[in-house]
Amino acid sequence: YIDIGGKAPGYMPKKECGLGVITNFKERFPIGTQMEVLVIKEQNADGMVTVSARALILRKSWDKVSKISENGQLVDVLANGFNRGGLTCDVEGLRGFIPRSQLEDGANYQSLVNKTLKVAFLEVNPESKKLVLSEKKATLLQKFEKLKIGQLIEGKVLAVKPYGFFIDLGGASGLLHQSSVTKGNIRDLREVFEEGEFVKALVTEIDKEKGRIGLDTALLENSPGELLIEKEKVMIEASERAQKAQALFEGKD
Repeated sequence: YIDIGGKAPGYMPKKECGLGVITNFKERFPIGTQMEVLVIKEQNADGMVTVSARALILRKSWDKVSKISENGQLVDVLANGFNRGGLTCDVEGLRGFIPRSQLEDGANYQSLVNKTLKVAFLEVNPESKKLVLSEKKATLLQKFEKLKIGQLIEGKVLAVKPYGFFIDLGGASGLLHQSSVTKGNIRDLREVFEEGEFVKALVTEIDKEKGRIGLDTALLENSPGELLIEKEKVMIEASERAQKAQALFEGKD
C-alpha cells in the first residue's frame, strides 16, 4: 500500500512493483520508502486507486527510446533470444525485435544470440508496444556520419524513378528529386542522367531517423536549365560551383 496523500492509500499489485521478478518484498520495499508511481486504475468502491511503479518505468523507457530514435542515435543491444522472424533483445527494459531481413547475416541469425549488436530504430510505437530495430540501418547511419550538409559528393545512378534519381554513395543511397535536378524544365528525367552514370551533387538533407539523404544538382547551375544544355561542363566545374553554393548551408549542419 502506498500513501499518495489521499483519503485512501494506493494499492500496488505485485506484478506492478517493478521490472523482473521481486522475491523479497520486505527487503525491496521497507516501510517508509519513497517512490514514484503511476495511477493505472481509478478509485474503486473504497476510494482506493491502483498504482504502478512498473508502468512508470516503462513510460520513461518509451520516452527515452523515442528521443534516441528521433536523434538517429545507435544503441548496442544483447540478442537474448530468437524466433522464426528474427532476434529478440532488451532495450531500456523494453522488448525489442530485430527482423532477419534487418540483420547483416540474416541466414545465420540464430548464431547471434548472446552477442552484442549495434542497431538503429525502425519503429517505436508505445501504443502498440512495437519496438523494431535494424542492424542494416545502423550500418547505413554510420556512413551518414561522414556526410555534411552542403558537401559535394559523387555517386553512380542506381535507378531512375518518375520522381527522381537514386544515387549510390558507397553503401548508402541518396535521392536526387526531380525538383532539385535543374531550375529549367525537364521533359524526361532520362534525358538528364541514365542508370550507371556518375553524378556530382550537393547534399541538402540528412535525415537520420528516416535514413534519408537528399541531393541537389540545380544549385550547381549558373543559369536555369544549364545542366540540360551543358551537363558535362557543370560536372567538370562542380567543385568550384559548389563552393559558391555552400554559403547557403552555413549553420544548417
